[in-house]
Amino acid sequence: MFGTGGIAQWIQDNVVPLILIVIAIGVLWAGNAGNISKAVTKVGVTLVGIAFLAMVVSGSSDEVGQWLIGLVRPS
Repeated sequence: MFGTGGIAQWIQDNVVPLILIVIAIGVLWAGNAGNISKAVTKVGVTLVGIAFLAMVVSGSSDEVGQWLIGLVRPS
């Protein structure tokens, strides 16, 4: 009745969007305060963090690697 299965599933389903929302709020706040370089740095670090999170969660490091390369060098 009081198992943690529902909570664990909810966290797995919603953790990435929640993290992205928090990061977006932080970047917008930094941009509003006039720290554009800080906001750009946060976006870059966030993309790397999301890429590593995607590799861990999905197990498809090849596709994530191709996506990262596509950000730098369009095909």
